[in-house]
Amino acid sequence: MKIIDIEKLPKKAQKELLDFYEFLLKKYKRKKVHKKIDGILPKKVKSFKPIKREDIYER
Repeated sequence: MKIIDIEKLPKKAQKELLDFYEFLLKKYKRKKVHKKIDGILPKKVKSFKPIKREDIYER
């Protein structure tokens, strides 16, 4: 990682550099994307719990 000293620049250039840095942060920020299938979002479901064999045959 490199560190730059923006204090060496004039105030106008510092502002321009900070604006560009904020632009890059927004551009490369990862977004949480939901995959749509035919325009429908998948629904969340509860975790699956298998039925025990003994429970099936109990009466």
